[in-house]
Amino acid sequence: MDIKNNPWHRIIGPLMVALAALLMFSTAALAWDDLSVDEIKQLASEGNVSAQYQMAVMFQNGTRVPQSYADAAIYYRLAAEQGNEFAATNLGVLYEQGLGVPQSATEAAYFYAIGAEKGVATAQAVLGFMYQNGQGVEQSDTQAAHWYQAAAEQGDAGAQASLGYLYRSGRGVTQSNQQAAYWYLQAAEQGNAWAQHNLALMYDYGRGVEPSDSEAVRWYQAAAEQGYAPAQSNLAYMIEHSRGIDHVASNAAHWYLLAAEQGHVEAQSNIALMYQAGRGVTASKTEAARWFQAAAAGGSLVAQAHLGEAYLIGAGLEQSDSLAFKWLKLAAEQADVNAQVLIATMYEQGRGTAVDIAAAAHYYQLAAEQNNISAQHKIGTMYELGEGVPQSYSLAVQWYKQAAEAGLVAAQNNLALLYEHGHGVEHSFPLAAHWYTAAAEQGHVNAQVSLAAMLAKGQGVEQNMSAALGWYQAAAEQGHVAAQARLGDLYSQEEGVAGNNTEAARWYAMAAAQGHMWAQARLALFYEEGRGVQSSAQEAAKWYTKAAEQGHVGAQNNLALLYRSGSGVQQSDQEAVRWYRAAAEQGHVNAQMSLAFMLESGLGVAVSEANAAIWYEKAAVQNHHGAQYNLAILYEQGRGVAQNHEEALRLYHLAAEAGHAEAQNNLGLMYYHGLGTPVSDRDAKHWFSAASAQGHEGALNNLAVMNKAGR
Repeated sequence: MDIKNNPWHRIIGPLMVALAALLMFSTAALAWDDLSVDEIKQLASEGNVSAQYQMAVMFQNGTRVPQSYADAAIYYRLAAEQGNEFAATNLGVLYEQGLGVPQSATEAAYFYAIGAEKGVATAQAVLGFMYQNGQGVEQSDTQAAHWYQAAAEQGDAGAQASLGYLYRSGRGVTQSNQQAAYWYLQAAEQGNAWAQHNLALMYDYGRGVEPSDSEAVRWYQAAAEQGYAPAQSNLAYMIEHSRGIDHVASNAAHWYLLAAEQGHVEAQSNIALMYQAGRGVTASKTEAARWFQAAAAGGSLVAQAHLGEAYLIGAGLEQSDSLAFKWLKLAAEQADVNAQVLIATMYEQGRGTAVDIAAAAHYYQLAAEQNNISAQHKIGTMYELGEGVPQSYSLAVQWYKQAAEAGLVAAQNNLALLYEHGHGVEHSFPLAAHWYTAAAEQGHVNAQVSLAAMLAKGQGVEQNMSAALGWYQAAAEQGHVAAQARLGDLYSQEEGVAGNNTEAARWYAMAAAQGHMWAQARLALFYEEGRGVQSSAQEAAKWYTKAAEQGHVGAQNNLALLYRSGSGVQQSDQEAVRWYRAAAEQGHVNAQMSLAFMLESGLGVAVSEANAAIWYEKAAVQNHHGAQYNLAILYEQGRGVAQNHEEALRLYHLAAEAGHAEAQNNLGLMYYHGLGTPVSDRDAKHWFSAASAQGHEGALNNLAVMNKAGR
């Protein structure tokens, strides 16, 4: 942001009288050349006031006598004591400057007053300045205005300018912008640069005159051409913003640079900005940094913030976290909002300082209170998570809402999440959907996915699978892996959309390539079954392996099946056992059953009926009827477990009642032989009949035996 010079800052040096210039007031100056120095000195000693004044001037300038301020002061005093107003005025200058006499503002004011009272305009002007600043006299704006007015009316430009200032500020006179403008104009027309600048400001801001950019530019330029730095800076500003003058960036840069080289802080900051952006000058990070350094040292808040950022990223100077922290902290404490955000980030990351999350939160809060939306979002997140501040969902909502209403997409998404889950606000699916929609329409991928899910379920909005599909697709096309996988599900399972295995496989493949475990497992299944892709056991094995290695239990079981059969991979019972075990340990019932079988049979692993019994038990508890049947056999035969006909009978019952034919036949035999139960021909015949109905050969034979025996 460009900086305009503080319009009412008074920049003026003390009004000094040029000693030699007062020689014009001496009488018959050329006649003194006809007299010798001794003759003039003799007249002076006899009390001739003109001779006394002439001797003073001669000693002051070193004309015909050795230069001596001390001797000049002696003769000025002699003439002043006789009432010579010009001698008194010049003696006042000597006292003010400490030339030939001890420096004394009091003595200076005394002798200026003599000259002022007798109408010497310069003495009046300087005395006014001394009253204004309380130098050698008691400070009095009223007296200052009185003497400035006296000198101004005699045409003293400095006094006219100073009187204008008093009217502008209402010091010692009734405040009047019109009078200020009048006196500034009088001085400006005499070429007083300070008055020209202040008159330009009056036109610039419409104070005491009709606003006029062109008049402002005219007077800024007049002062600028005299080398007055504030006017040069303000003229550059007017050019840069096309106010009263054509925009020519190089001209703006020219004037900023002239003012900057004189040490004008705002101009230094602005020329730095121009170098940074390459406006009107060749872009140069080095030059930008150089001028930011100069302006920052001069107290420019904008420059301090930019210099801190330049150190932070190493733009135009050597990167330094410690110096970045120094300048950004200084700017942040002066309420520069961008510096507050950056210093908060540095505290958060421990750059240039120790990590201090509480300090980070403090500065984010300060920036948030200045309506910086990124800071509002950040402090909202910190309140939500309780990082650096006490956890507070309600305050998180407050800050998210401010940023969300300003259009910050991340805040809109986070606010939606809080409404969806009722954190810090009353639970509201409609408001959640509202903010998800706002964020989704700005392209926020997570919001698109969340909105799609709400549309699919009809939460807070009317259920609309077509719209849900559209938002899933928007997120998927941005690479959102879960959205890609979800599209695969929708197309493959025909959830509100027409089934399309080719599209399903395409989206699963995209998600799988990004490492999405579920999509990898689904893609493997599609390759195994030839759904939407050409059937390939090798591709199936490849994707099952990727999903299995991430812990997908179904993929682990299916990969074990491929190793068992040698489909798409080299047959390996050892690998089959490894993957069955991985899935079994995650509770996959079929894998538990298969692992138990491999252990019982010694396939890919040493035979262990005891371990087989353990895994059959785990599967049986999950109501796997084959496991119940196999475990029943182990209990019946006492293999791997202590023989227990009652337990075998219980397990056969569980499987038989679920329709397991082998279990039904074996249960019939238990009743036939009275194993674990009293003999019961009725129950034996019931279960033989049940198995026979399923075509079980053994049960048919057993039933025939019973019939033949009349049982």
